[in-house]
Amino acid sequence: MESVFRRLEEETEARRCQFREGFAAFAHRHDLADWEGWFSPYDDETHSAVLDHVAPDDVVLEIGAGDLRLALQMAERARRVYAIEVNPLVVGPALETIGLHLPRNLHVVCANALDVPVPLGVSVGVLLMRHCQHFGRYFERLQRAGCRRLLTNARWKSGLEVIDLAAPRAPFEQVEAGWYACRCGAVGYVGSGERGQAAPVEVDACPACS
Repeated sequence: MESVFRRLEEETEARRCQFREGFAAFAHRHDLADWEGWFSPYDDETHSAVLDHVAPDDVVLEIGAGDLRLALQMAERARRVYAIEVNPLVVGPALETIGLHLPRNLHVVCANALDVPVPLGVSVGVLLMRHCQHFGRYFERLQRAGCRRLLTNARWKSGLEVIDLAAPRAPFEQVEAGWYACRCGAVGYVGSGERGQAAPVEVDACPACS
């Protein structure tokens, strides 16, 4: 399997399909705004951060699975992994590279993740997509399905955030000062004081929601 990982990594540049003819029409058809539909692979450090939060009893749903490198690694740890990737020019060649090494507990779907029902029993959602424009919709769909955690870099655009989807959220009006993070995907700061590193308040309705 190590040789498969190496080949997938070596072929990364060839999968940057956003520069091919016809991609703009494809992105429009799937409502992929700005860079949302671009294939932007992440480094081993980011993948390791995700893997640290995947347990043997987890059922994982990866949204925007790209070249399946992370999905393969999660499949070695989790009970089951559902990997959804909208771009066939990315996931198709990845599957060809993996070939008969495809794990039985890895289920790959080529489709728009917003069109695919969240599978039963999903406990962890993975969304590595710094330019995600549909964060709020993914958040709500995972939460409604009973998913417990969302591992993502979409809200803060860097690093990995572990969101407890079951945790209560405060009304935005109750944030007197400090950072906040909203289920819609927006983040911000209330007040005019020094912007420290205190954990943000989770809110369910912020000015960006409207």
